[in-house]
Amino acid sequence: MVCPSLTGRIALAFLSLVLTACSSDGDRADTKQPPPSEDKVQQDSQPDAFTFGAVSDAEPGSQQVSNAITITGINTSTDISVNGGEFSINDGPFQNSTGTVNSGDSVVLRLIASTDYGATVTATLTVGGVSAEFRVTTKAESTNNEDTVKVDVNLNMRHTVGGESVFDRRKFINIHASNTEQDWVGNNSQSAGAPNEDPDLMTNFLEGYDVYLGRDTGGMKWQLSLLPEDPSRPGFIDETAAKSNGGGARWNYTTGTSTGAQLARYHEHRATDMVVGGQQHPYWPNGDDTGMGWSFSTADSEEEPFGTAVGHYMANFLYEYFNRGAGDTYGQPKPVFLEVMNEPLYDLVDFPSDKDKGTTPEEVFKFHNAVADAVRAFRDPWDQAVHDNVLIGGYTVAFPDFEKNDFNRWEERDKLFIDIAGEKMDFLSLHFYDFPDIEGKRKLRRGSNLEATFDMLEQYTLMATGERMPFLISEFGATVHSMMNQPWSPERDGYKLRAFNGLMMNILERPDQILKSIPFITVKAEWGRQSETVPYTNRLMRQKKEADTESGDSWVYTELVKFYQLWAEVKGTRVDSWASDLDVQVNAYVDGATAYIVLNNLEEETSILDLATLGTGTNPLQEVTVKELSYNDDGVPVLSETTLEQLPEKITLKPEATLVLQLNYKENITLDEENSETKYYADKYKQPIEAKRKLQFAISNVEVSDEGEAILRLGIGRDHGKSLTPSVTINGHKVSVPEDYQGYDQYYDGKGRDQFFGVIEIPVAIEYLTKDNAVEIEFPDDGGYVSTTTLQVFSTSSAINRGVR
Repeated sequence: MVCPSLTGRIALAFLSLVLTACSSDGDRADTKQPPPSEDKVQQDSQPDAFTFGAVSDAEPGSQQVSNAITITGINTSTDISVNGGEFSINDGPFQNSTGTVNSGDSVVLRLIASTDYGATVTATLTVGGVSAEFRVTTKAESTNNEDTVKVDVNLNMRHTVGGESVFDRRKFINIHASNTEQDWVGNNSQSAGAPNEDPDLMTNFLEGYDVYLGRDTGGMKWQLSLLPEDPSRPGFIDETAAKSNGGGARWNYTTGTSTGAQLARYHEHRATDMVVGGQQHPYWPNGDDTGMGWSFSTADSEEEPFGTAVGHYMANFLYEYFNRGAGDTYGQPKPVFLEVMNEPLYDLVDFPSDKDKGTTPEEVFKFHNAVADAVRAFRDPWDQAVHDNVLIGGYTVAFPDFEKNDFNRWEERDKLFIDIAGEKMDFLSLHFYDFPDIEGKRKLRRGSNLEATFDMLEQYTLMATGERMPFLISEFGATVHSMMNQPWSPERDGYKLRAFNGLMMNILERPDQILKSIPFITVKAEWGRQSETVPYTNRLMRQKKEADTESGDSWVYTELVKFYQLWAEVKGTRVDSWASDLDVQVNAYVDGATAYIVLNNLEEETSILDLATLGTGTNPLQEVTVKELSYNDDGVPVLSETTLEQLPEKITLKPEATLVLQLNYKENITLDEENSETKYYADKYKQPIEAKRKLQFAISNVEVSDEGEAILRLGIGRDHGKSLTPSVTINGHKVSVPEDYQGYDQYYDGKGRDQFFGVIEIPVAIEYLTKDNAVEIEFPDDGGYVSTTTLQVFSTSSAINRGVR
């Protein structure tokens, strides 16, 4: 009802009467409205306004996190939701579902920037009806097309290397530990008397991240220290004592009821191809005490070559202390690999003790032969050879610097070992380490240097023995000399993680050559502690108090666990992958309906990837999980995981970062195409470079397919400043030699490696090749060597157009 207007002044006394007349029919003039209830006054769910700062110049496809806002102005729980991103409350997990917040809660937003340049994406947070936007704009596109690296992955094309195409986690995902180590169990001397924060550490680590066990270089020495000398054969172990001690060890392993014994048996399926090996002392026969008041025989005769007594012990160890196969129910799995000695030349030749002065590499290599002969000659009581299933190798080189002293290092050590012991070794054992900071220099192996090292060993063993000897990489990683003898730090672990991933990607290129590869990560390694504040550096575990912001003695993971977390799901059949820049390492695998693409950046600056996944036809992509291991401004490793609905066309690969993309498709991916990779070697190697003189090589018996690709690989060792771009022809066709190669330039403004030693990869048109090929190489200047000339041929079932979108 409309109340008529009043036309005159109305006395104040009549005001209430007039108002009553204007009320509706249902109103009572004498009825008072009740005051608000007490509950309604207290419940205020609408917060004060809040804002998020905008981000500009973001890398396309990068993950962005907003500033934190604090919820104020409410006195009860209220709803929170987000559109276009995820939110985290009080540093909790990110989520995109509806939740609730309270006054004082801190909230941050997270989103993925657009994969396009100069584009804006927005996440909108709503709390109790109040909203605010978090806007992220990507940087403008560069006009330099070289800034974008094109990456192709043909998910339907199986990539076979020498007959191998499966990602064998038993071969590549290992830890430098055994299943019998007491380090896995807390509250013991191996754990400094402290507990594991995770009471199921061994199970959650090995089974949770799908990790296998790799190497034990201490157990054999420990058992030796408990054995007396044979009274009738000085310098040899007492076989009766070995049989008794070994039988006890086998019995205890199988019947023990301790936590450690039960865990060892439970996880023995992850220790079926272990590496065991000896150290220099007391295995090198120089009079050192074995632990029971005697030393190994130093005899050197035709009947007893120098080292025979050591091989005799190792043979007894492998027989008496391990399961003997079919019909035997006692003992742990027998090791598959025996390394005669760990890094022998470092201690015996480079930095010898007084007892070892004068030892030569030749003596060490002959010792390897004697040990191998003694192990293979061992017979059981029924005169049966029992170690035919053990592979024996050496010389476990610490520093394979072949180019050192104008390749004299190669001649006097690695070549000499192959010449003396190559016929009796089943494999070459090698250690590869990056030195990120040694005396102010950056000496890295990952990239072209490791490729040149592998190629030289492959080519020479083929020439010397008639076949390429396989490799056992029993240690790889990084030693940060500038941070040695210091307490644990996440920054030092970060240097090691960079090396693990870069070297790993090189190792994965040879699945047919590598028997096993082990990142050098021990469990706790209290045996290597230098002082109360300086523990061993290569550890999976640390005590909480070692971190600046934590306290307590319990054992938790170091940053090195991120290597295993990053690679935890990768498996399947290798498929074709390619990058237009050698500094972006790429590998890909398919397992049913899931594909895994691994990308590693060897550059110290960001790379933008233009990624294309090909060969899936109409099979729809359901989801993409992105794991990223990168390093913040302080060098601390950061592992993040993000789920996307689709694969970005542009991907940001941060400096020295590693990405694992997991692509989940609706249906199984069909592998209906083939890429078969074969490597061929020239008739000669290690040719001296003279200016304007043509070096000639023949590469014969090449199988050439109608479709495919080829790479001519030149191993080059030269002083810095010398040409790395020679004139090259193959069968009379001149080919273009790229100026770039994998990894850093090795000179590093005068703070890199002492010389360049690496592989130059030269694309060759498949139609240039014949069965027998002539290669000519000419440099404009003198000095150094072409260490190897090899040809990689990729025979494909159909034509491949790289980088064509």
